[in-house]
Amino acid sequence: MLLHTDLIPVPAEPQGEVHLSYTQTELGSGPIGRSVASSLWPGAAVGTGLPQLLGFAYPVQANAAHPGGPADESKSGMRAAAGASKAESYAGAKQEVPFLLTTDGLASTSVSSASGSEARSSAVTSAQSISLLAGMVVLSGVRFESVAVSDGSKGSGTSTFSVAEFTVLGQKFPVKAPDAPPDGLLKALEPLGITLAWPSAATKLEGTQATSASRGLTLTVDVLALRTKLGLGGILDGVVAPLLPKELVPLLNPLRKMVVIVGDTEAVANASAAAPLTPPDVPAPQAPLVPPPAAGDAPPLPGSPPVAGVAPPKAVTPVASARAKPRSLLDFPGVPALLVLAGLGVAAASAFGMKSFGTFLLGGAPCPSGHPTGVPDLRNG
Repeated sequence: MLLHTDLIPVPAEPQGEVHLSYTQTELGSGPIGRSVASSLWPGAAVGTGLPQLLGFAYPVQANAAHPGGPADESKSGMRAAAGASKAESYAGAKQEVPFLLTTDGLASTSVSSASGSEARSSAVTSAQSISLLAGMVVLSGVRFESVAVSDGSKGSGTSTFSVAEFTVLGQKFPVKAPDAPPDGLLKALEPLGITLAWPSAATKLEGTQATSASRGLTLTVDVLALRTKLGLGGILDGVVAPLLPKELVPLLNPLRKMVVIVGDTEAVANASAAAPLTPPDVPAPQAPLVPPPAAGDAPPLPGSPPVAGVAPPKAVTPVASARAKPRSLLDFPGVPALLVLAGLGVAAASAFGMKSFGTFLLGGAPCPSGHPTGVPDLRNG
């Protein structure tokens, strides 16, 4: 159900949505499985966003996940389970929104599974009866089913739907052909401000992926037009509205439009062929063992032709000798002799300069009193 109202300050159309008997399953490589079931699902924005916004989860749902868990969860009218090879969910309970909608036997089932030969998903929704606007419009015998299969090389699938009968203001319209509404049904709905879009189903194949989906039967109710046709507009706007505070007057027109979609299903399957196993390493063939030459047999001379049944000697690459040769005193590993000599010369010049500088500071001039100059010998006490 999609709700169009001016009471909810949301800058989008529709302002609200609610799914009755909602189920969804996912199964991916890993394996990773997830399953959700809800008898009254407010959409992903609220159903999965409440923990981030308010710190608690939406309560009217059953969840299962693999491998994180829980593996299964059951609540009133809801059940969800998820494992390594299968995820499934079910939701079914009597639903009633006063005056707007009442359902009997409404149920939804979603299953995703994988085996060694294929990946399969299916979605089924059915209802014994769906009553709109306090019984003005009743749908009976509703069933939608979508199935998708992929075996890794190609995809396949089917999507079907069926509606047994419509009842409008007590007049019955049996559905004889599945691809078109019954004769006279659209004209019967027009005075109530209701338009009908007939459902469609199709399967799309892309490589190994199959997508089967059904666009559900859509009933659009113009609530403002319905109020006028039923004679409620004059009573509410002319009699009741003047008696209410100005702030409460919008409550007399809570909805502008309501869209009811029955049997919206989708199934997607995509698998890839398993990669071939790498064959084990095959050992390289070995040369046959050749008995050693008999005593007295001379080894074959180099350049002689090979003898049948005798493996020729292998060529041996010569290696460098590991014997060390004597080195000169100036032959430092990796350092040229000239660089060594230059370093020694710089060190000698530096030592001579430091000695001359010390003599200049401490002993370079005679003492006027005739005492000895220079650094005293501290070794003599």
